Amino acid sequence: MDQNIDKNTLLEEFLASLNANRWTNSNYLSVVSKSAISDIIWNSNFPLDLKDLTIFFINKSLEKIELPTRDQFIEMNTQARLEIILLSYLNQFKDNKLIIKRLIKYFKSTESLTTSPESIYLISDKFWNLIEDTSVDFNFYTKRFILMSVIVPTILFWVEDESDNSLNTNEYIKKCFNRSMKIGKIKNKIKEAFFKFL
Repeated sequence: MDQNIDKNTLLEEFLASLNANRWTNSNYLSVVSKSAISDIIWNSNFPLDLKDLTIFFINKSLEKIELPTRDQFIEMNTQARLEIILLSYLNQFKDNKLIIKRLIKYFKSTESLTTSPESIYLISDKFWNLIEDTSVDFNFYTKRFILMSVIVPTILFWVEDESDNSLNTNEYIKKCFNRSMKIGKIKNKIKEAFFKFL
């Protein structure tokens, strides 16, 4: 049996449970116990239970990002490209924000102490890869952590945004990027100080 098909089916079953339940370990175990699919299959696909399922969900959602044609895309500046990517990422959930609201509550809980930062880093890393970022060493990691400071507040804002076509979110992203530029300046000062001691 194709394990990847199993994973997609299992994920759909868990997501369906979120209409009446939370994104928690206890709900995950409840879904597994009630599932018509053997717990052996669940365990083989998600050996770390909810953590593995959550990371799989994040990776699947990152595959659904839609971009303009490459010629159009590479002509844009870095911020504009990252804005398009983030909005496209969120847009796939526009008709079912409940899933993201449930996920956010999970990320805020003590259950996800390792899953939450890992997931946000995955998203940030994917975004930089999509714009074909070639930075290395110090810049590689700092760019990703700075972008995380844009992604997190934007998602929190977006889930409550009821404006047409998320227009308020579009504006909010720009504010977040302006704030992140200040972080970037601090990063450059730290980098300069660091290399003075080498």
